[in-house]
Amino acid sequence: MRTYQLTLTTAAVAFVFALGACNKNGGSPPAAADAASNAAVSSSPAVAGAEGAAAAGVGAAATALPASAQDFVTAAATSDMYEIKAARIAGGKSKDAEVKRFAALMIHDHTHSTELLKQLLAGGSVKAVAPTDMDERRKGLIGDLDAATPANFDKTYIDQQVAAHQEAAGLFSNYAKNGDNPGLKHFASTVLPTIQTHLTMAQRIQSRVK
Repeated sequence: MRTYQLTLTTAAVAFVFALGACNKNGGSPPAAADAASNAAVSSSPAVAGAEGAAAAGVGAAATALPASAQDFVTAAATSDMYEIKAARIAGGKSKDAEVKRFAALMIHDHTHSTELLKQLLAGGSVKAVAPTDMDERRKGLIGDLDAATPANFDKTYIDQQVAAHQEAAGLFSNYAKNGDNPGLKHFASTVLPTIQTHLTMAQRIQSRVK
């Protein structure tokens, strides 16, 4: 299993948001995104199969992130893509009824938040472009799910989910408070309670599948 790492340094902060999206409106250029990503991956604790301390670090990093519209759109859209892909894998590989129900809910809720974001971007009030693919970090997490055996799949998936939702909760909370676009701030504050509910559910399942 690959080891994916986190840090609360400036490089990691840049990494979570600089995911290679089109940067016509002030986002980080792709070369800077790649450099930040490489720096973050090489110098911090693991995300894949994250336990509580590492997961908390992800959320803390997201809370400290800059609150530009392009950065938030990139991170939010990428998070949704990862959640939906991971849940589809869980729906096919997990044998645990509660994990499968959780995965189905992730597909429903993250598809809904993706549609809300698309509608907001289509309205023209947000000068930002959504990415069309996941970043390398999340592709690596998906690779870990694909490679997980039946014996360790549920733990791998749920550990990822706790870490991912801690990160997303920090991201959305930060933008709702400090964002630079009123429409996106409203979107963040609207979706945040759902993310927090997902986190509580994932933590409950995590305590059982350990």
